Amino acid sequence: MKKLLTPLFLLAGLALFPGGCASVGDIVTTGLRVELTGLVRAADGGVSATWRVVNPNVTAYLLAKISNKIYLNGTLVGTAASHDPLGLPPHGEAMQTGRLTLAGAGAEKILGEAAGHGPVGYKVESLLVVQIYGEETETGTVTHTGTVAVSTK
Repeated sequence: MKKLLTPLFLLAGLALFPGGCASVGDIVTTGLRVELTGLVRAADGGVSATWRVVNPNVTAYLLAKISNKIYLNGTLVGTAASHDPLGLPPHGEAMQTGRLTLAGAGAEKILGEAAGHGPVGYKVESLLVVQIYGEETETGTVTHTGTVAVSTK
């Protein structure tokens, strides 16, 4: 009888937890959404990206770092990051702006073509570092798609 219990418990465990292992950071960031709200090309050639982090959860978050890969019409145009802490209230949102580091000459061309032509499709892949307690953090990723206006100053 004892020999039968071990395989039975293993099968029960597999039935209860079929998804395998998920990272703790991805579990912590479940529900969070990073939306791109604007791309602005300055006269000096620099580009700034503004994003909104939306928290639909009942838990408040402190984000220690946000790093975004930004795609326009399916092409990577660059990355924008913020190392400034960002507090997210429950069922709330917060805005941040960062300098876009362009992903090459092709990115400059795509941004130039998109400027002033109305909304363009985007995808943003975000790496979120959530401050848990003291120096302890968890890292999770979120992806969001939508449309955004590209403007010039």
